[in-house]
Amino acid sequence: MIITVTCNPAIDQTVSKDKTVFDIGGKGINVSKVLKKMGCETLCTGLIGKQNSHIILNGLDELDIPHRFFEVEGKVRTNRKRVVNGELYEENEAGPDVTEEELQKLMDYLGTFRKQIVVISGSAPANTRDDLYRRMIELLKRNENRVILDCSGRKLQEGVKAFPDVIKPNRQEIGELFSVDLQEGEYLDACFELNLPFIVISLGKDGALFLKDKKAYRCPAIETQVVSPLGAGDSMVGAIAYALQEELDLKETIILTMAAAAASVASPGSSAPSLQDILSFKKDVIMEKIR
Repeated sequence: MIITVTCNPAIDQTVSKDKTVFDIGGKGINVSKVLKKMGCETLCTGLIGKQNSHIILNGLDELDIPHRFFEVEGKVRTNRKRVVNGELYEENEAGPDVTEEELQKLMDYLGTFRKQIVVISGSAPANTRDDLYRRMIELLKRNENRVILDCSGRKLQEGVKAFPDVIKPNRQEIGELFSVDLQEGEYLDACFELNLPFIVISLGKDGALFLKDKKAYRCPAIETQVVSPLGAGDSMVGAIAYALQEELDLKETIILTMAAAAASVASPGSSAPSLQDILSFKKDVIMEKIR
């Protein structure tokens, strides 16, 4: 079982040249959609605005994805996204605030998991403390869970202090993590100094970097028709979680992660690619050791 934590779910409205697509979203939910398509057992949990929570919960039921969300006052946000010539432009709402009492219900639930893979992914309510994800990771790791963290800003800066098993920042988030604009060689050195087991840096059209055991590998993006870049990072996180569960070696993990990203950008909206689509791109992955 792979658990995904989404503290700020969303209804994604994606507008492209010829149509508008509505999807249930939030990064953790997107990861679970990928995992479901890959044949993994997955559970979604997190916080959810009670006014329109049925949209998310009914959507998960339709996808046959188990869930246990904790309701808060307010409503699920809507994220409006427009794809123009393969580029993604976003207008994301903030979502509801939460109280400490509401948050504690989720923390207590996370404390029941043991020896699982847990993905903490995406934004959190704006009024939560910067150390929210750090506290979650510390709680989960006390029960021998393995944790993947995919977030940004101060939440990421604090989160890495709890030593998650994997982080997956993009280029902008790397700058936020170290509070300085670094060149590639500089931020590779800085990432190694974090002493985390596995770091994946997504670089959009430039592919991705993979850092493990003081070694670094670069993979260019796979050439494919870009239908929507929305959700590519979440597909990468899903592939990483799958690889952890299946105990794949580093090479197979990298290949699967890059294939998942390519399959995702070839899919509309935030819909998850199928396992067959992901596997079809594995042959196109190129790896180069740079450290």
